[in-house]
Amino acid sequence: MDILTLELLDVTVFQALLELRGLLADHPGEAMRIRGEDDLLRVNVTGFLEKQGRSVRPIRQGGQWELQVAQAARPIPLVSPVAPTIHPVLLLRAAFAPGDRALGRRLLLETLSRLDSGTPWLCLAHQAVELLEDPGAMAILEGLRGRGIPVHVSAASLVHGGQESAGFDQVADEGWQKLLARGGVTVL
Repeated sequence: MDILTLELLDVTVFQALLELRGLLADHPGEAMRIRGEDDLLRVNVTGFLEKQGRSVRPIRQGGQWELQVAQAARPIPLVSPVAPTIHPVLLLRAAFAPGDRALGRRLLLETLSRLDSGTPWLCLAHQAVELLEDPGAMAILEGLRGRGIPVHVSAASLVHGGQESAGFDQVADEGWQKLLARGGVTVL
């Protein structure tokens, strides 16, 4: 079997590294040899390969050099892109604060209306239960529920404020509190 060979003659360091990166991407983990004349190029290519975890053996042949790159000890895993996790959303306020409360309310409601459809759930707690008394906020919450995002309301927050759940699911607080404690929710 022929060994992969890369000739780096009359190229800049940048061009050489681009060619090498492409070769490594096309043939991950394979043994190869790289030939060139410029010592600065050799130093940069050797450093790049070593940063990639590859073993390099330089050989001098008169005015030229050759780098023998051993086969990788283990295949380099291909990393598939991971879709970002959409966390549940915990809403603790009825408006973004500090600042102008009307602007903070408007911005908060606009943000809620833009929640991804894949959001597992939205929970209103603490001061956010005030939104249950706002017709505009209720329309947005109903719209979220219509898009398949369950809307929950903290039981403790309802009791504290003497409010009703306005038709949304009332939930025990331990569930969202555990998620909050380990960073498993997005807090607005």
